[in-house]
This record gives sequence, structure tokens and C-alpha cells, in this order.
Amino acid sequence: MKIMLMKTFKHWTRQDIANTFGLGVKKECEELNNWLQSDEDISEDIKHDLVRLQEKLRDNVDSWNEQELIFKFIALLIDKINYDNDLYKLFANRRLNGEIDGQPVSGEVDLMIASGQFEPQSPYFCLHEYKKEKGADNDPLGQLIIAMMTAQAVNDDTNIIYGTYVMGRSWYFLTLKDREYCISDAYLATRDDIFIIFKILRKLKNILKEMVTKTA
Repeated sequence: MKIMLMKTFKHWTRQDIANTFGLGVKKECEELNNWLQSDEDISEDIKHDLVRLQEKLRDNVDSWNEQELIFKFIALLIDKINYDNDLYKLFANRRLNGEIDGQPVSGEVDLMIASGQFEPQSPYFCLHEYKKEKGADNDPLGQLIIAMMTAQAVNDDTNIIYGTYVMGRSWYFLTLKDREYCISDAYLATRDDIFIIFKILRKLKNILKEMVTKTA
């Protein structure tokens, strides 16, 4: 009997995922395009807070470590949206376990939006944060995708899984459907893109509410 060893998220690369699960990438996805487009206004108070966060990021992004970037910028930005409600909540540093095509996978997700009052149950969104650029033993996109695929397997449904990974000042947004994903261009939080990033994250709140309500 063959024993399948648990492989954690940090050990997966996009090539590993493609070889093992047949992962594909698409240049255009309606779901991603819809998520990235928002014409909602941002209040002057929020704009002021975002500019203050942006200035802090500009001054410190090259010296902060991963946890400092999360707690001093990412978490403060996301807190302005307040994802917690009766349908889902925001969880931090929670382990996500699953099985994809008989292959056990597991790992910690920096930030995750999922159903569940005290523990994440059905995950809908995963965010991973990385300080360093991709190296020989580091594929941040691959690590996020395997987390999203694990969320997909846990949910065992056809809903889109949403994801974001942050590399210093750069933000990337992803959607995963079946075994194909789409990824956005980089949005730089040290530029005016910070307002677009906020709108994208805020729109996610409405997208998830609509999605979860339909399947409830």
C-alpha cells in the first residue's frame, strides 16, 4: 500500500501543481475582470487614512519583515473593510487541510475569509504575504494557488476561489475556477494604486456575500 506524504504549501511550485494536478493559466477571466472593476467612491476620511498608511509603507517597506508588513500595513488596510459578518469572517494564520486528487495538502494561510464562527470551515479567499522576490526555492504564486486549490477541494463546489498575494509594495489578485487560474497585473500600494487596491478588496466583500447567499 502506497503512503501519500503530506506536502505543505511552501513546498509547492506552479510546475509541481501543473505536473500533479494539470493546472492551467488563462489570460482572460470574466470573474477576475469583474472583481477588478469598481466605480464606487471612497470617502475623504478613508482616503486620508489610506494616504497615511501609504506614507508609512513608503518609509518602511524595504526594512519591514513579513510580520511587520502584515501587522503595520496589510491588516490595517483590510480592517477598514471589516469582512466579519454572519456569513463569513476573516481568519489569520489558520491551517488549511485538504486532499486534491488523493494527495493530502496542508499549510497555514496568512489571511483567509471563510465561513465559521470560531474556526474556518468553507474558505472563499486566501491572502499570502511574501517579503522577498521569487528565488530558486520560493514560488509565492505557486504557494497561493495550492492554498486556493485546497480551499476549492474543502468546499467541494463549483464556486470561484479568490486570492491575493503581496510582495512588499506589489499586490496581485487571482481567481481560480476548476483547474485554471487568472492573475492580475501588479498594483503598487506606494502609488495611487492604493485606492484601486482598496476598492478591489471592498468589492470582494459584496461578491462573497452574493456568492454565499446563493449557496446557503
